[in-house]
Amino acid sequence: MTKLLSSLLVLSLLGSAVLEAETAADGSDANATRQEKGKLAPGERLDDVSRKDVLKARQNDLKKKAEQSSQKEELKLKKQAKQIDTIVVKGTVLQGRITELTSKYVQFSLVYGTGSIRIDYKNIDQMTTEHEYHIFYNGKETVGRIVGIKDHAFLVVLHNDIKELIKIENIDRLVLSVKENSTIENRLRNLFPYTRGSLDIGIETETGVKYNRKITIDYHMTRKKMNQRQILDIHYAYETTTTSRPEGDIKSLDKKELHITAEENYLLDKKRFYFAQLGYDFDQPRGIKYRLYPAAGYGYRHIFSNDAWVQFKGGGGYVYESFYPYDPPAGESYVENNDYSALFLGIGAKDHIKNLWLVEELILTGNIFYMPSFKDPKTDWLSRMIFGIEIPISEMLSLKWVYRIVNDDNPVPEVGNNKTTTDLYFSVNY
Repeated sequence: MTKLLSSLLVLSLLGSAVLEAETAADGSDANATRQEKGKLAPGERLDDVSRKDVLKARQNDLKKKAEQSSQKEELKLKKQAKQIDTIVVKGTVLQGRITELTSKYVQFSLVYGTGSIRIDYKNIDQMTTEHEYHIFYNGKETVGRIVGIKDHAFLVVLHNDIKELIKIENIDRLVLSVKENSTIENRLRNLFPYTRGSLDIGIETETGVKYNRKITIDYHMTRKKMNQRQILDIHYAYETTTTSRPEGDIKSLDKKELHITAEENYLLDKKRFYFAQLGYDFDQPRGIKYRLYPAAGYGYRHIFSNDAWVQFKGGGGYVYESFYPYDPPAGESYVENNDYSALFLGIGAKDHIKNLWLVEELILTGNIFYMPSFKDPKTDWLSRMIFGIEIPISEMLSLKWVYRIVNDDNPVPEVGNNKTTTDLYFSVNY
């Protein structure tokens, strides 16, 4: 019995020694690993860390790295994802982007096709946008997402976690925010929301026996805010010709002219309007020192689509003109200035033609007015005809061809009443 107890005691002492040795080895390995990785927590002793702790810490690190990588990839995919606006029309879900919003309709570009469609608000059940828009209305402005439509007459706009209710008929213009689209063109739209315009530049130089230099600049601007519309047109041309002769160069002034038309419209509705306009002419080679011709009346615009319309204007006007000195024909006296009351008749039109042979888009414009004297229309009158063809190159750039016919009661015999010009421009639009 004594021998058996002695044997058990010896075995117990040996087991304790082996267990301490293994624990020490584990602690040594863990300490080394922790020292290498620098993973000790504050107040944690080296001999408190086991191999299982090290493996668990490594697994946690790998899991965190995988989660971070997954989050980064998800954010990247979200940024790359195309934003979609949604309109529900009588139960049908349409997806795309709002390209224009007026008091009568919303113009919507679909993601699964080309072109855009117009939708009346009375047919819209719901409207939400992922795009952020800059909305100008009733002399105010806001930036946000559209999150709903109420009673077919109000937009619900979310701005900085605040919902705003905007009456649709008070909206002057809706454009993408600069945050959504930072291009120069969109920045101009946000900076000048009520204004659209174009600057046309044509330059020509000819060398040889004759040296010809010509520059033509046109500017067109339309500004619309609520029930008012302003239109400004400026045309300037300068041309000289130098001819080499043995006795010396002869220089002639072929063109030095300036034409300005400013017009104010008061819109009764989308089609009918009152107008008041003022025209100014200066044309030195044709002997016109200056000419003023204000007019006012009533206008009507028939709209075929957003890009196609024809309008008619009628009313009365007045013409005052002054001429440079000239040699009158035999039996006629020199006319220094002239004035008369006149009838005003005008017609204008615009149309877009798309997918025409090799040209993707053509923009056709025309404008004609005629001001005959009430008293003597055969002697005193004024008329202008301008026709243009524009080929867009990009959203901001285009090529433009313009044909002009000027007809008036010019008394200078060597000049005559008619003048036609044809110009080719490089145009910048905004």
